[in-house]
Amino acid sequence: MSRVSTLARIVLPIILLASVATPALADTTGGGNADLGLDAVTITSASVNGRTGVATISGTIGCSQDITDVFVSTQLEQVVGRFNTIRGWGGTQVSCSAASGSAAWSAIVRADQGKFASGNATVYADAYLEFCTDIECLFDYASVGPKSIRLGH
Repeated sequence: MSRVSTLARIVLPIILLASVATPALADTTGGGNADLGLDAVTITSASVNGRTGVATISGTIGCSQDITDVFVSTQLEQVVGRFNTIRGWGGTQVSCSAASGSAAWSAIVRADQGKFASGNATVYADAYLEFCTDIECLFDYASVGPKSIRLGH
């Protein structure tokens, strides 16, 4: 086997894997079909009510324009035991002014089955903004996750 062929067999899969994995592992990613001013979403903290098992995820969105009605959705996953994962979703709407450049958000997440508890968890957040006219809809989004986080009281 030639040296180039051997190198291609080793390096090419690594390059392909990195190109697929990088967006999912990035702290913030943005996109959409238009720049409507939504620049980033971050997760800053997570807590859980020990009695009810309801979690609260908090973070910020970054903006370069005045924007309203940004929908932030969160997904929380917590492994319990060897075979069970508790999952839940939550969301909130937030507005952001370009003068401040960011806005805080907080979303309540209830588990689909069971209760969240103090401990390690994985969280995702997506911010989505849409503007529609009679002709077309424009959208902008940012996401973060998966991010390991510690749920506390």
